[in-house]
Amino acid sequence: MIKWLTFFARFYSPLKFIAFIKVAGKKIKFLPRLMMIYYCIKDPDTPKFVRLVLMGAIGYTIMPLDIIPDMIPGIGWLDDAAVIGAALTFAGTYVKPEHKEKVRKLFPMAKLG
Repeated sequence: MIKWLTFFARFYSPLKFIAFIKVAGKKIKFLPRLMMIYYCIKDPDTPKFVRLVLMGAIGYTIMPLDIIPDMIPGIGWLDDAAVIGAALTFAGTYVKPEHKEKVRKLFPMAKLG
């Protein structure tokens, strides 16, 4: 899975991510977790390899065509949510309390674990 996510890192860019949030942000329930990944990527203390895997998770998510196309109602985001969950599990120790705090300011009701 890690090798697979590093492949998708090429599809990540901060500008593409922001554009994705503007279009799809209200449709996806895992946006707070996606933002946690984003803050972890931006943190200079996050090791490069971990950053690459996290970029791959966002890259996969912002691609419109993936294993389950996002436009399929009800199930289109399931694969993306699984990828985000796996990426957060992988990067667990690098997700700092300050990353979670930034997300809580944006999404006060979010369950971040």
